[in-house]
Amino acid sequence: MAQKIKIKTGSIEETLLLPLWGRAYETQKNDPRLIDERAVEIIQRIDYDFSDIEKTQAMSQHGWVARSLHTDRVAREFIKKHPEATIVNIGCGMDTTFSRIENETIMFYELDLPDVIELRKNFYEDGDRHKSIASSFLDT
Repeated sequence: MAQKIKIKTGSIEETLLLPLWGRAYETQKNDPRLIDERAVEIIQRIDYDFSDIEKTQAMSQHGWVARSLHTDRVAREFIKKHPEATIVNIGCGMDTTFSRIENETIMFYELDLPDVIELRKNFYEDGDRHKSIASSFLDT
């Protein structure tokens, strides 16, 4: 089994786990509104006690799932009209949208601060159509 990735508490990385956990938690329900197997895989590879999130974030979890469902729907509609689209996910955090909307022709860029992209490298590899950009969206 691969070594678990430790997350520093009180860091920006810790806040990135909230929506990720929300999607993974939803996926594991009996009748999920959203299925995000990639989020489940990532959560299983992180050395972090998610019990506090589960106790305190039940209402937020619904919002994270609703936001993902909305984003996926809008992206799929756009891709249907533009099957070879280029999409830039600004402030991607630990988002897994690409794995849910991938159509084998889109180009997808994940943009976030260097620390976030460095964390993502533990879970994602850049490919021909899925690239990471370590930068602030405020940079030119």
